[in-house]
Amino acid sequence: MRKHSRVKPVGALKAALAACVALASFGSTAQGERWFTFEVSVFSNELASDRAQELPIKKVDAALNNGPVINLTQFFDLLNIAQWPDQTASQTPASPEPVSEPLPEPLAAGEKSFKFVDLMRDPLIALSSSVSDFQQTNRALERSPDYRLLAHEVWRQPLADEGKSTPIRIVGGRQRAGSFELMGTIDLHFNSRQDRIVLETNLMLEANSTGDLVFHHQQSREMRSTEFHYLDSPAIGVIILAQPYEVPPLNPPGSTTELGC
Repeated sequence: MRKHSRVKPVGALKAALAACVALASFGSTAQGERWFTFEVSVFSNELASDRAQELPIKKVDAALNNGPVINLTQFFDLLNIAQWPDQTASQTPASPEPVSEPLPEPLAAGEKSFKFVDLMRDPLIALSSSVSDFQQTNRALERSPDYRLLAHEVWRQPLADEGKSTPIRIVGGRQRAGSFELMGTIDLHFNSRQDRIVLETNLMLEANSTGDLVFHHQQSREMRSTEFHYLDSPAIGVIILAQPYEVPPLNPPGSTTELGC
């Protein structure tokens, strides 16, 4: 069995990973769902000596998930003005014939009806970096010549039981011919005892300029919440943090809901 050397974090990255350890705790809602804020950074190891310890495989042999996956909703995609009703008709002269056609739907045909986004209560929405706990770690990755940050996401969701989760799509890095350099999924769910979070990664990173060879990162880890967890391989590193999240109660009638981004 080939022995993988561990990616050696440097400077602030090493300090951040070493310092962020705490005991587990789980949050809950009135409905019994347990919500978490998840944060993930995926980076590449640019050291040729480390990458040489893992032989890339053919892209067609990387068994990525072909089943259902979830795409995190990007907040500004929900405010795409192109999908809002066309208001120009109200500015044109009145027609002698009555208009019988209904106004366009707020979203394109086949999409859900428009509603304001509630960032405090809606799941699986990509959140702003302003709520990130990885800012120092990500800066260390970006400044180091040995690593390259490929993807970073923060979101909230209720966690599913074992066997009931749907993987979340992760993409990032450089783009070529409409394809991302990093592609794949992460799957998050409780273990059978419901006392740990299980993370399963299934990621591939292009290993050459043609993209036909890839490094494949496929690992499983049981995690405690409120701890930084670090999964490494000679080519790809994954840092993840899960923090319990209490969904706030709905505002009473007549109150104002604060929206953010």
